[in-house]
Amino acid sequence: MLITSTQAKAIRRKKADKMLTSKQASDEIGVTQVTFRKLCYGGEVKTSTYKKVMEWLSEDY
Repeated sequence: MLITSTQAKAIRRKKADKMLTSKQASDEIGVTQVTFRKLCYGGEVKTSTYKKVMEWLSEDY
């Protein structure tokens, strides 16, 4: 699945809005820090990772 640049921007924005470190954000999503770094710039990810990220983005905070 593809994380678009718009989705990557939303991930970075939510991380900043919640004042999370990359470690905290990756823990909330349930991915490794390396994977989280990839999410922040967009690109191809596993379907399971894509689902986790989209669920995290859709949560109210």
